[in-house]
Amino acid sequence: MGKEALFCYGTLQSPLVMKAVTGTAYDGTEAILHDWARYRVEKTEYPGIRVEDGGAVFGKLYWGIDEEAFVQLDAFEGDKYERLVVPITLPDGTVQDAWAYAFKNEYLNLLSTDPWDFDRFMQNGLERFINWFVEDRRDLFDRGDL
Repeated sequence: MGKEALFCYGTLQSPLVMKAVTGTAYDGTEAILHDWARYRVEKTEYPGIRVEDGGAVFGKLYWGIDEEAFVQLDAFEGDKYERLVVPITLPDGTVQDAWAYAFKNEYLNLLSTDPWDFDRFMQNGLERFINWFVEDRRDLFDRGDL
């Protein structure tokens, strides 16, 4: 696998979170994933997506993601998500395939009915999320992996 595109619809839209996870700052642009919907995962500050006819998920498309970054991203997303290729629409109407992390079917019951909102996350949840992220991965920081 060479360098590829990744559609981020949740916490990874924040350049701070993306860099904390991968160690790299990536350029990105706004994009839309049609016929999917984004909901908050119960009792968390982050979302999951699922197929939903007529839905639209707004997010950010990053280019130049390499295999090493995907290893880190796969670990960050965990076992409730699967990475799959989806068609993403760019602002100019161009459609491009990109990787995205979707909630696995067996965990869809963990998605709330509360649509997840990036602006609300940035205002109310980013600090809590970063604190959780750092605390949850303290061993990585202590070993110097991040």
